[in-house]
Amino acid sequence: MEENQVMTNTLKISIFLFLMVRSIGFSQQKQDSLANRISKISTATTAEKSTKSSIPVETMFGNRKVNYLSILNNKLGNSKKLSYFSVITIAAPYDKTNGPNELIVSNALTYKLSKKLFATGGLQYHFLKGVVPASGFQFFSANAKWLFVLSSSIAFALNTSFQNVGIMEFKPCISNILKLYTRVQGIYNIKLKNNLHERSLLYLRTGLTIKRTSLGLGFNMDFYGPDKTKQENFGIFIHQLL
Repeated sequence: MEENQVMTNTLKISIFLFLMVRSIGFSQQKQDSLANRISKISTATTAEKSTKSSIPVETMFGNRKVNYLSILNNKLGNSKKLSYFSVITIAAPYDKTNGPNELIVSNALTYKLSKKLFATGGLQYHFLKGVVPASGFQFFSANAKWLFVLSSSIAFALNTSFQNVGIMEFKPCISNILKLYTRVQGIYNIKLKNNLHERSLLYLRTGLTIKRTSLGLGFNMDFYGPDKTKQENFGIFIHQLL
């Protein structure tokens, strides 16, 4: 009963977060529409408003668990260097033998050091560690076809850990309305006290994109603890830009 309650609560959180991010996306669309009207008066204002980032939201229905991911990256006010960056990940196994429900919420402020390099600092909620302060650096480069993200950070918990994150997307056009969508995503996390492996993963995605929605096949490999206990999960994912 307790495990079922945890599962129910996790699913409720997932739905709430999706609706919250969705509402933010609608709000941004309204702001973009307003910017288009203002552009008739000021071309410079239009160019500034058009830089607002989209919100990627992804859910994968696998053979062992459901995985959810959303990313929010917005500039703060009129600042050209300071932004708010948030990542939400949820993993909800269908069966308790496949591990606990996982919820991780990262909230950070990013400061632009150069065109592609950022300093980051903020708080993370981890389903096992609670609230953890973290800071580090992030490299980000993107265009219509490619996206690269490299991030290194230190989480200052009781067991201080060092985490490296890498993401690469390749999205070439197939036709006027169709794109290929591929992504490789990896994380490697070690404890600084003893240099032992704590958590790592490798996620693969391949599918097709029509307008702002991608659909395809996903494969996850998660590794836990010093002995790198492996769990695999494969299924269908849907990825949407709000």
